[in-house]
This record gives sequence, C-alpha cells and structure tokens, in this order.
Amino acid sequence: METLQGKKAKILVVEDSEVQAAALRHVLEQQWYEVVVATDGSEGLRLARKERPALIISDILMPVMDGWEMCGKIKESAELKDTPLMLLTQLTEPEEVIRGLEAGADNYITKPFDADFLVSKVRALLENPEQFRNRPERQCIEFEYGGKRYSVRSGRAQTLAFLLSTYENAVLRTAELGHAQEELGMLNAALDVRVQERTADLDREVEERKRAEETLRESEERFRALMESASDAFVALEPPGRIYLWNRKAEEMFGYTAAEAVGKDFHDLVVPERFRKAASGGLDVFFRTGKGAVVGNTVELDALRRDGTEFKVELSVSAVNVRGRWNSIGVIRDVTGRKRLEAELRQNLEELSRMNRLMIGRELKMEDLRQEVRALRERVRKLETGTGAAHPQGAEK
Repeated sequence: METLQGKKAKILVVEDSEVQAAALRHVLEQQWYEVVVATDGSEGLRLARKERPALIISDILMPVMDGWEMCGKIKESAELKDTPLMLLTQLTEPEEVIRGLEAGADNYITKPFDADFLVSKVRALLENPEQFRNRPERQCIEFEYGGKRYSVRSGRAQTLAFLLSTYENAVLRTAELGHAQEELGMLNAALDVRVQERTADLDREVEERKRAEETLRESEERFRALMESASDAFVALEPPGRIYLWNRKAEEMFGYTAAEAVGKDFHDLVVPERFRKAASGGLDVFFRTGKGAVVGNTVELDALRRDGTEFKVELSVSAVNVRGRWNSIGVIRDVTGRKRLEAELRQNLEELSRMNRLMIGRELKMEDLRQEVRALRERVRKLETGTGAAHPQGAEK
C-alpha cells in the first residue's frame, strides 16, 4: 500500500502482547503496509523518532510507558506531532476516551478488533490526515469527570473524528452483539430442537427400560416360582463358596431355612467333615477356572442334614460366569428312597433267583418221577401182552 506521495506507508505498532502484535502485523502486511513493532511506549517513542512512520497504532496498557503517556509525548514533539496516532485497547470506559482526547490521540479502536474496520480507519488516517490532525494551539477545554479534572487541547475536527471513531466502535460492537444474539437465538432454537429430540429419546429409553425391568421382574418371578416348585434342591454358590440361592426343596432336604443358609459356607453346612478338605480344594479350582470333576456330570455323594444324619444325593453342577467371576449352580436330588427301592429290588431278585433255583430242582425231580412212572407203565403193558401168558405153561410143567 502506498501513500499519496507514492511511497510505501510505514506503520509503527506499539504492543506488548506478542500475539496481538503478530495479529496486527499480519492484517497490515496483507494490505502491503510496512510494519515496525515496539513492545512498550518508551521503545515506541524511540522508534517513532527513528523510523518516522506514517501512522502509529498503540496499545494503552503497557509496561515502562503506557500508550497515553507515549501519545502525549508524541503530540508535544515538534517533529512527530503531525503523525496520526490510533489507540487500540480492550478498555471501553468513558474515562479512557477522555484521556485519549487529552493525550491528543487521533483515533480509537477497541479489542478484539475487526480486521476490515481496522484497515478502513488506517486508510482514512493515511489518505486524509488533515481531517483528523490535532490542533492543540486552537483551544483548551478543562472539565471534571468521575472526580478527576481533565484538560483537552484538540480541534473540533479532531475531537469529532475521535468521538466518531468511538461511536463507530460502539456501532460495530452493537452489530456484533446483534449478530451474536441472532446466532445465540439460532443456537437456542437448535438447542431446543435437540433438547426435544433428546427428551423424546430419553422418554423412549425410559419406556424401554421400564419394559425391560418389567420383563426381568416377570422372568425373575417365573424363575423363582420354578425354583420353589422344583422337586430337587437348587443351590448357587459364589467365591469362596458362599451360598446365595437356596430353594424350598433345599430347606426340606437339609433342614436349614433360606435365611439360615444364604451367606454360609456350603461345605461347612452340608458336606460330611471327612470329605470337606477335598471338596473345598476342588471348589477353589473351579472358582479360578470354571472347570472341575463334577462340572457337567452327575455324581453320587454323601450329604449331611442339620440333625447330623448322612444320606445319599445325586449332584449335577453347572458353571456360570457372572461379571468375570465363576459361579456354581448345583441341582441336588435326595436318592435315599431310590437306594432303598434298589436294595429291595436286589433282595427280591435274589429271592426270585432262589425260588427259581428251587423250582428248577423240583421240576427235575418231577421229571425223574415221570420217567419212573413211564417205565412202570411199560412193564405193566409188557406183562399184560406177552409175559403174562407164559406163566401158566411153566406152571403145568
């Protein structure tokens, strides 16, 4: 970018923030301005005298020397007083505007700045500096504001330009606020839609969860009914062998109520003492691996009732993994009656075998007797037919 004299415009940026200085340099160099950067007011004053920039853009709050002081010194300098100076700050209080006028600043822009707006003000100051130039010799206005007294030496054009720049900043911020409010409204509307969609989703999830809970409750009730009506004992164990399921048949079989059995060690409760060590070792292996000699098989074991009597049972065990831990589900059947019937059946079979043997012996004797009877009958027949007529002849001789 060139000035009216055809030379490339040099702009001095006085900014202690490296990020803000880099942002200003980028915006200005995009417009082909030459940019020199100072990090505080003292360095800015030195570079202004050395570089003689066409425009100075300065932050206000800086170390060593702030922007107001530097601006005042520049406007008091015979060699620099005609250099346009723009204040750039995050502060927006009326006192700042007054202090800017008091220091003799030519323009005022707030942070964060709009790049297009900044460029338009830079062009205006560079292309028509007389319109904004301060003429402190023409008048001096003294007044109080906020308990402080100020003395402002500025021409009408410069004051008007400075106040207009402040007003333009306000308009720009108002427009930005309007856009922000419009975007906020759109976001709120989108959020409302999203909330409604999410609420509908949550309602569906709640209904689905209710249905799932109801289904689970019904399933548990059916399972409980089946368990309680089963003709076999159902017992469930968790590590290290604690009972957590004990149905009605288990109560009848072993003599312990569910309240008494749940939480107790299974082996201490129903396994005869002589078998407990071996049974506990096998169960420890099962809880680690889910495997064991009785898993998936039906075995016959001795069990212990509450009254201390032992009886025969058949045990079938299934392995169930619950949240990474092996659980044992056992189905136990009292086979005492069956064993008694088996014994009676064996006794009856033995008696039948004995009787069969006796019957066989009797049949053999009867067959002997029948053979003797047949032999006697044969002799009688022979006597009657042949032998019986020979006797008289022998008698006559």
